[in-house]
Amino acid sequence: MPRPRAFDEESVLDNAMNIFWRKGFETTSVQDLVEETGLNRASMYSSFGDKKALFLRVLEHYSAKISTKRFEKLRETFDGREAIVATFKDTTLQCCNDGRFKGCLMVNSGMELAPHDPDIAAISHRAFRRVEDMFANALKRGIDAGTISGDKNIRALARFLAASFQGVQLMARRGSDPETLQDYTDTILAALD
Repeated sequence: MPRPRAFDEESVLDNAMNIFWRKGFETTSVQDLVEETGLNRASMYSSFGDKKALFLRVLEHYSAKISTKRFEKLRETFDGREAIVATFKDTTLQCCNDGRFKGCLMVNSGMELAPHDPDIAAISHRAFRRVEDMFANALKRGIDAGTISGDKNIRALARFLAASFQGVQLMARRGSDPETLQDYTDTILAALD
């Protein structure tokens, strides 16, 4: 009979997520994961598989835990314009207050791995499409509420907003100052006028 797990899976995934987020996939070693999660190698491999399998689980965990919260206002705020503005402003503020310049794990991973890893490329593409669809829905709500002009190409503007949102994350990752991020965000939001 197999022994029950002697660790909290969510805590392990949180810790693995943090090290991958901070260092990236390639520069995170198995030893880093062992030290960060508190698992020994045998437990890590038997519970999660190899480093890439753990990383794929971490991306799922990140999407469920971080991305869901990050886009909550975009999905749930009635006025689409208000939802879009709040999403960008909250993210810009969070990036500036974080001080660790981590950016977005999904964006970072896409930049690092998607060009040569079809699994990560597919995950990155799906994540971008989900964000694009959330922006498109918010744009429709804004048009319906009369806070966004009805002459906008919703799909094109949603793609622009999704890509620009990634741009905010990349700028934060490289350590942009708050004024630069704010200028960038204000210019993006001007597309709603």
